[in-house]
Amino acid sequence: MTLALLADLAQILAETFLEPDADLKEGLEELLNDLPSPALAEPLRQMVETTLSAEEQPVEYARLFLHAKDTDTAHLFESVQARGHQMAPEVLGPLQAIYDEADISVQEDLMVPPDHLGLELACLSYLLGQVIEGDLAERQRFVELAQRLIREHLRPFTLVVAGQLPKVAAHPYYLATTGLADALLSEVEKELAII
Repeated sequence: MTLALLADLAQILAETFLEPDADLKEGLEELLNDLPSPALAEPLRQMVETTLSAEEQPVEYARLFLHAKDTDTAHLFESVQARGHQMAPEVLGPLQAIYDEADISVQEDLMVPPDHLGLELACLSYLLGQVIEGDLAERQRFVELAQRLIREHLRPFTLVVAGQLPKVAAHPYYLATTGLADALLSEVEKELAII
C-alpha cells in the first residue's frame, strides 16, 4: 500500500464530508482499481455501488449532518461530539497545535470550524503528502504529526460518528464512508509505523 494512495483516499473522504453535492464516483472507482487492501476495498466498493444521485445526495447529507427532522443530527464537528458544543477550546487547542506545527491554516473565508471531520481528513492527506514528498529532514516530524492527529483526534472522532449513523438510518453510502475512514486510519497507522 502506498502512502500516496492513502493520501488521495483521505482527500476524497474529506470532500465527502465537506461538500454535500460532491460528485466523487469517478475518483472512488479509480481508487477501487488501485487499492490492493481488502480492508479498504470493501467499504470503497460499497460507496461506489450505493452512490446517491445528484439530487438525493445533498438532501441526505443535510438530513444526517445539518438539520435532522425526525432523528438526532450526527455532527461533523469534533467539539460537538466530544464536548457537546462547537469551538470547545479543549478540542480546538490541541488540534490547532497540530495545524500550527504543520504550518497549515484554514482559509478564513471557509466558514467551517477547524475541527470539522472533512478538514481533519484533509489535514491528514496534507501530512501524508509531506511525508512522501517533503523535505527528508522533516519527514519524521510529519510522521509524528499524522500519528498524533489519528490517535488524538481522527480515531475517536470517526468512531463516534460511525456509531451514530446506523441510529439515524443513514443511507448505505454514508455508512460506508465511516467504515472506509476507519479502515483508512488503520492502513495509515501501519504504513507510518514502518517509516
